[in-house]
Amino acid sequence: MRKILTLFIPIIMYSFLQAQVGINTTTPNGATVLDISSNQKGILIPRLTDADRNTNLADNDPLTIPPVGVVNPNLTTGTLIFNTTSNNFQYWDGTVWKQLFVPTSSQAGNDGVVKVNSGNANVKPSIALSSSGSGYGSKQQVLYTAPLVFAASPTTSWPETTVPFPGITSNIYTAATGKWRENEIYGQVHIWRLIANVTPGNNSSGSIKATFRNPDSGFEITSIQFVPSGSSGVGNLLTFYFYTIADAASLDPGRGYQLFLESDSNCNVMVDSFTRVSLFKD
Repeated sequence: MRKILTLFIPIIMYSFLQAQVGINTTTPNGATVLDISSNQKGILIPRLTDADRNTNLADNDPLTIPPVGVVNPNLTTGTLIFNTTSNNFQYWDGTVWKQLFVPTSSQAGNDGVVKVNSGNANVKPSIALSSSGSGYGSKQQVLYTAPLVFAASPTTSWPETTVPFPGITSNIYTAATGKWRENEIYGQVHIWRLIANVTPGNNSSGSIKATFRNPDSGFEITSIQFVPSGSSGVGNLLTFYFYTIADAASLDPGRGYQLFLESDSNCNVMVDSFTRVSLFKD
């Protein structure tokens, strides 16, 4: 009898350890460790404010994480919370907290918008352009100081690739070279939109030419907009568009696009915003 009990107890313990847990169901799904069944109620996961999260788990300041900003050393990649400050689900990816669901993203999760409002300390790039005779003068590169300042969600709808927090800019911009980065999915189409406030220095008509150029491959896209004549000293908002397709020539380490401006009349340009729209790709 003792031998039978000795054999029977481990079998029971093994069956218990291998069993699935079911709540409101006697037949829990065999592929899960927990199966909660209900057609009337939901579940609530821990709800934390920004302050709660930062104080008890980890903050989202890239200057302190990791490990200084990680308060709880047991914090593990995949930890899920509901942030009541930003009203969204967030998960810990091992470095920062990221939004779990992005309403404007496709099911494939590779389309979205990143809008750059300014450089560090809300400083927008400003450039003085001049003509060369009756033609375009020298090109001047548009440069930002890092870290970039992004438009808030939902305008910037892609925390998966560019988290809109101070200091994280490498996924879209390399300050040392002024190169802009595409989303790192080969073959994906991107639309870049430049909005610039142009103030002419005289009453003559003129135009601004914007060039988006890959210095490594030599590929470039140009966009020309005309400044209304007779608008001396009056700012004019002009919009320029560029289309690119991500490939090795633009995605390999250190590569990307540089933005240049030139004009055939004297004017001052302040960049209002620069936006990257990544289109859906299967």
